[in-house]
Amino acid sequence: MKKKGFLLAILGGVVAVAVALMLVWNKPHKTVEGEEGIHISAEALAAAFENDEEQANATYLSKVLVVDGTITELTKNQNGKTVLLLGVENPLSGIQCTMKDEDASYNVGQQVSVKGFCNGYTLVVLLNDCIEAK
Repeated sequence: MKKKGFLLAILGGVVAVAVALMLVWNKPHKTVEGEEGIHISAEALAAAFENDEEQANATYLSKVLVVDGTITELTKNQNGKTVLLLGVENPLSGIQCTMKDEDASYNVGQQVSVKGFCNGYTLVVLLNDCIEAK
């Protein structure tokens, strides 16, 4: 009789773990469209990371940002996505924005407001899943 209760407890535990994993796996992903975002200029964002990367990570990392700036470079990444570089005073820095919409057209020198997730800092601040903010 004790064996049967033990097996039922094990089976119940396995079912509970399976249900929890299924719920986590199917959890809806956060999107930039559904978020307000922290509004900041490209210059201020780059300066925040250049001056104190640890503090900037605490403030901006994995958050939705709305960044205003001027496009200084346009490229495509290996997935065919448009990548905008918003220039700042330091020519070795900037804000790199990987856009969601492959069909949108941009021009160097164009003023834009871009909304995306902050992924941290290399030599530039990285934003992904970006859309043009309205």
